[in-house]
Amino acid sequence: MRIPRIYYPQNIKPNSLIDLSLASSNHLKVMKLKEGHQVEIFNGRGCVISGEIQNIKKNFITIKLSGIIEKDNSPTFKVNLGVSHIKNFDKIVKDSSQLGVNSLTSFICDRTKLRDFKKEKFHRWELISASSCEQSGLNWIPKISQMQLKDWIETSDFESKFYLDPKAELSMKDIKISSSINVGIGPEGGFTELEEDLFKENGFIGINCGDLIIKTESMPIVVLSMLKILKEVS
Repeated sequence: MRIPRIYYPQNIKPNSLIDLSLASSNHLKVMKLKEGHQVEIFNGRGCVISGEIQNIKKNFITIKLSGIIEKDNSPTFKVNLGVSHIKNFDKIVKDSSQLGVNSLTSFICDRTKLRDFKKEKFHRWELISASSCEQSGLNWIPKISQMQLKDWIETSDFESKFYLDPKAELSMKDIKISSSINVGIGPEGGFTELEEDLFKENGFIGINCGDLIIKTESMPIVVLSMLKILKEVS
């Protein structure tokens, strides 16, 4: 049986006891784990430590941590993904987190159908992201933010900067893979000419992903998968 992984966002101290949240405790109870079972705790910032279930109560489970904290250094390949705000952004958060995105921004542009951000959604996305990292074995939880497209473009400072444009001559398979990449993904209607001009003024390059027509909610999976493959073969 695979050792369960639990996200614990607070400081992790060796040889200490921690009480898991109600949600995390219920997760372990559903798995029918008992006292003495091994678990793995990570804080989402690269620290991982093993532990065992010490005590099971009605509303929480106590974990006894080991004496060794493993450090998972920040990823050497970083992808900052900006995606037009859509109703099913939960799926984008889940899939992008599993594929190791470093930061994910939901932005509003001219053709975005949803024009407002809800704070309760933002908290939900953080929980979804943490759950995805628990399942996929990743120890760095991506930073999730919300902003206007203009702000995202002007604050993007990674080494390589691209935006998806089906009209672009340059294909994703032809780009040079650097250690840090920004990619902007627009709504199903695409970016406007003014938005494309703003991208170019800030050093972004338009790229296409081939002839397939793919929904906005599925495009992050395509982009991240292609980037990971290109990085591995570069």
